[in-house]
Amino acid sequence: MGLDFPTDPETLRETVADPATLSARLNDLAVRDLEQDPDTRAEYATLLRIAGRLDDAVLEAELTLAAADMSGDLRRMVRAQLLVGHARQWRGEWTQADTMFHRAEKLALYLNDDALVAAAAHHSGRSFYDQGKHVEAALRFRLAVEINERTGSAKVGASREALAAAMAKL
Repeated sequence: MGLDFPTDPETLRETVADPATLSARLNDLAVRDLEQDPDTRAEYATLLRIAGRLDDAVLEAELTLAAADMSGDLRRMVRAQLLVGHARQWRGEWTQADTMFHRAEKLALYLNDDALVAAAAHHSGRSFYDQGKHVEAALRFRLAVEINERTGSAKVGASREALAAAMAKL
């Protein structure tokens, strides 16, 4: 993606240090043919979410999921489900978000893909955290930490920070 969005330690949401750069990147992506490049559409959906354009983010995420479903690429489907879930989470659509995260985790388990299982657990934890369900969030973050530690993932730090945030709320 190229842009860096640090996570706020209290909200566990990405923060925007340079709105002008975010806006410029969104404008650049908006004029592209996203039908031909699913990774670019996923980036666009993510940036729309971070920019607070949640209706547009959900639409682009859903289009990413539809394309992933049609491709038959199961890993791509998991990533798209996480994208949809995250956009719906930010819109406060808890049931839809949690359903997407659950489906993503089940499919990642089926694929025996530890990185995707950890990502699904982490995203699910963030949704629970947003809902004030800190015990559930801590359990999901702990799973992400355990998998990321076992696999040597660079994402272990983010999962540890999220787990600490959830534990501090208990």
